[in-house]
This record gives sequence, C-alpha cells and structure tokens, in this order.
Amino acid sequence: IMNYEKEKRQYPRLPHDSVMNMYRMDHQDDRFYAQMQDYSQGGLSMKTTEKLVIGQLVYLEMMNHDNNVKGPEKHKGYGGSVKWVTPDPDSGDNQFYKYGVEYFEPVTYH
Repeated sequence: IMNYEKEKRQYPRLPHDSVMNMYRMDHQDDRFYAQMQDYSQGGLSMKTTEKLVIGQLVYLEMMNHDNNVKGPEKHKGYGGSVKWVTPDPDSGDNQFYKYGVEYFEPVTYH
C-alpha cells in the first residue's frame, strides 16, 4: 500500500550533501553556514543553526559552485522561501534546525 499522504511532492528529491552560505533577504549583511541535505527542481532541504520562520525569504550561495557539473553546484545560488522547519535531533549541543526551502521558480540541473 502506498502512502500518498507522505509524498506529496511535485518533483522527486535527491540526497545531496553540500555546504552553502545562507543569507536572510531581510538582513543580507549577515552570512550563515548551511548544509544542503537534499534537492529537487522545486526546492531543497538544509540545516543551519540560524533560526528562520516559515515564509522567510532566503538566498543560498553554493560554496563549491562549478558551471561544468550536474547537480546543485551548477548554479551559483538559489532564492526561495522557507516552507517548513523542524529541530534536528541529531545535532547535539550545537542546535541545528532543518528547513525546507521552495525556490522562487523551478530549477534544472543539467
């Protein structure tokens, strides 16, 4: 039996571990470390210690940007809005939060 409730995504997600700089659109002078967990054409999930709220606008800059690769590093950065948030129980004393970010528009990676 398939669980339709669990997977309501428009695009399939692919696991991907990559480091990013994260900027909040309302305060672009501050840069935060973020780590991508997975991605799709419509968005990505990441973890960071910065507290964000649903609806917050962010810009994510790829640290390992390379025009010649397939995948998230092909693009220099992504703009989007936070769609969900959850504490990361695996982060121990450094309290990380996991976020889902929906891109402003779908992205192709090839």
